[in-house]
Amino acid sequence: MNPSNEKLEDLDQELRATGWPTRWERFRLPVELEGRTFLDVGCWEGVHCAEAVRRGAAEVVGVDLCTSPELLDNVERYGFDFAQMDVFGESFPALGKFDVVLCSGLFPTAQSPALLLSRLRNVSGDLLVLETPVTEVGGSDPVLLFQGGDDGTPNRSHWWAPNVVCVERMLAAAGFAGISKVWDKPSDGGAAGRACFHAVPSERADRRSLQPRRPKDMSVNGGSRMKHRGDKPS
Repeated sequence: MNPSNEKLEDLDQELRATGWPTRWERFRLPVELEGRTFLDVGCWEGVHCAEAVRRGAAEVVGVDLCTSPELLDNVERYGFDFAQMDVFGESFPALGKFDVVLCSGLFPTAQSPALLLSRLRNVSGDLLVLETPVTEVGGSDPVLLFQGGDDGTPNRSHWWAPNVVCVERMLAAAGFAGISKVWDKPSDGGAAGRACFHAVPSERADRRSLQPRRPKDMSVNGGSRMKHRGDKPS
């Protein structure tokens, strides 16, 4: 048995001992990734990246702002790439597209969750797997609760708590189709519920959400303000 196979078998045993295969299966991540590319946005210690290596991915990249000794150990042991960067920074789009993109737990920590989904669409080739805490507030109406700055918030790093309908609508507005909830965990006492969604990039993003005004209604000369000020367009 060569060393790489020994590493993969050791990884399999470790993941089973800590329950990670169950988490992978709950999110309905691909059983096999042979020849495909995998990106984990907000990869933490890189456990999912290591699992993607085990499942035969041709290229595996983890992205996060933070690092840890555990992440370094996994990078060195399993051979995936790690990029320390901000998903909202200039370098993120340069990563290119990946067949499968996982983003778990990042949605509520983003100050601009709609922009986060737009950025994820830019790097998603075939499938986005989005897992996030969710609220039951709102029922069938899309609701995005603001939590930032509240001393009573259980997790001070969380800005937002979306409900399921909100996540689905926002994914559609960001340019995804084939959106489905593949797993959920109801809230339990003080703990928030969680849900996981699959989404496929559509041919084109719906730009109406970014440019709601019709071009023919927009004055090239700046509208009435220019007239009131007496300025002339340059």
